[in-house]
Amino acid sequence: MRLIVTGDSTAADYPADRAPLAGWAQALGARGDLEVINHAKPGASTRSFIATGLLERALADVRDGDLMLVCFGHNDPKEGERFSDPEVAFPANLRRFVAAGRERGATVVLLTPIERRHFVDGRLESTHGLYPDQTRAVARLEDAALIDLTAETAVLWQAQGEDESKRAFMWLDRGAWEGYPDGQQDDTHLRTEGAAMVADLVYAGLSTHGLLSDGRVPAGR
Repeated sequence: MRLIVTGDSTAADYPADRAPLAGWAQALGARGDLEVINHAKPGASTRSFIATGLLERALADVRDGDLMLVCFGHNDPKEGERFSDPEVAFPANLRRFVAAGRERGATVVLLTPIERRHFVDGRLESTHGLYPDQTRAVARLEDAALIDLTAETAVLWQAQGEDESKRAFMWLDRGAWEGYPDGQQDDTHLRTEGAAMVADLVYAGLSTHGLLSDGRVPAGR
């Protein structure tokens, strides 16, 4: 089973010297039972992924019968060349991913972005605005499989709590890691443990949709 992954820094591959920083697609590939071809790029939005040619590079790797995972939403709200407004451009871009992947014989799976670790008075608050809902809407419109990582990671981080959830993210003590001598406090990017947790959610979602069981593609996808 081959997975072609498109997305941003939360899914990307990172070299050993940046450990414990890891992306969920990197962790998914480390499981060993799936071939993951990871085109996710730090800082990417749907708009920049298309404009810089990253989509075409990803599509060049797609073979008939592959799964193509599409996960964006962290960077599309940002001003400048990455911005995709949530009501028009962002869903249009997602539909472009779906159409292009299907044209090459892939089953396209849409994923909402993982939730950031943003607690207020002990409760996790969403940081992604309309983008997850638009991803859900495009999945319905295009009859595409959806893995709702926004909802699932929100439940996970809340269950872990404000302190314990730091272990999933790049919260590092000073001097604990050679590559981060001053430590770090990052509520967006995953460390090895968190990447593995999200990879498990993705794997479970693919299994629930019947995409890993016997290689057959569900009708309409």
